Amino acid sequence: MESNYDIDNSSTSKVEFDILSASFVSKDRILIPTGILITILNIFSFVALYRCSRLSFQIRILAINLSLSDVLTGTSLAVPHWYYYYNNCVYKKYLTSYFLGVSSFTVTMINLDRCFAIHYGIRYFTYISKKLLISLCVSFWVLSIPIVYLLYFDMETSDGISCKPIVYVAKNPVTITVSAILLANIVSNLLMFVFLVNTLRMSAGRTRPYSKDNRYQEKSRVIRKLVVITGCFTVCSLPYIIATFPILDSDDPRFRTVHIVTSLIFMSNSFLNPLLYVWRLREARYQAKRILGCWNPSYIRRLERRNKEDNATYFIHVKQAPHRLQQPNK
Repeated sequence: MESNYDIDNSSTSKVEFDILSASFVSKDRILIPTGILITILNIFSFVALYRCSRLSFQIRILAINLSLSDVLTGTSLAVPHWYYYYNNCVYKKYLTSYFLGVSSFTVTMINLDRCFAIHYGIRYFTYISKKLLISLCVSFWVLSIPIVYLLYFDMETSDGISCKPIVYVAKNPVTITVSAILLANIVSNLLMFVFLVNTLRMSAGRTRPYSKDNRYQEKSRVIRKLVVITGCFTVCSLPYIIATFPILDSDDPRFRTVHIVTSLIFMSNSFLNPLLYVWRLREARYQAKRILGCWNPSYIRRLERRNKEDNATYFIHVKQAPHRLQQPNK
C-alpha cells in the first residue's frame, strides 16, 4: 500500500500529503496524535460552552464558533493523509487550512468585540446584536472557501488546484494578494494588542490604591487577560503567515525547517484556544468542572453550592455598583 503514494512523475513530484513536510511527519506520527488531542480538548470546550446559559451571548456565540472550527481542524489533522488522496493529488492542506482560516477570523472577531466593549462602554450594546454575530460567524465559514482556494491558486493547471506542498506556494498575483489579506488579519490583532496595552496603562494610572471604587481595577483585570489572549494568537500565527508568504524564497533548504517550526506553532493555537477562550470564563470553568466530576455526586453538590455563593456575591456587587459610583472618592 505504501507504494501507492510514492509518486515520482513530474506533475506530482511534490505532492502535498499534509500541512507539514511528508518526510517530517512520516506516516502521520505527529499530525494524528496532535489532531486527536486538539479534537478532544475542543469537543470538551464546546460541550462546556453549550451548557453556559448565563454566559453573555456575544462571548458564547463567538467562543462556540471558535471551538467548532478547532474541532474540525483537529479532526482534519487526525485523519491519515491517504484519505485525501484523489487523482494524483492530496487535498488535506485545503481542508485543514480552511478550518484554520475560520478559526483565525473568529479569534480576530473575539478580540475586536472585546476592544469595542472596552472603548464604547455601554454604547457597545446598541451596535452589537445576536443576529449580527451569527451572521458574521456564518460569513467566516463562507468567506474562507474562496480564500483557501485562491491561497494555493496555480495558474499552470486548468482548475487552479495546486498539488505542491504549502512551502512551495505558487508565486502569482492571486496568491500574493490572498496572503496579504491573511497577513492584514494578523496585523489587525497586533494593532489591537497595542491598543489594549495603552488602555491598560491608562487604567492603571486612574486606579487609586485606597479607593473603594474598584471599577478601574476590574477593567484592568479584563484588559490583562485580553493582552495575553491577543498576544498569544499573534505570536502563534504571524511567523507562519510570514514564512509562507509567496514572495519569499522557498528554495533554500533552511526555509523548510522554518516552515515546519512555524507550522507547529500555528497549529498549537488550536490547542491553546480552549485554554484562553473557555477556561478563563467563570461560567465555562464551572460547567467544565461539572463534566469532569459527574461521577462524584458529593463533589457536584459542593460545586453547585460554591457557584451559588459566588453568583450571590456577584449580584450584590453589581447592585451596589451604582451607589458607589455616586459617592465621591475619599
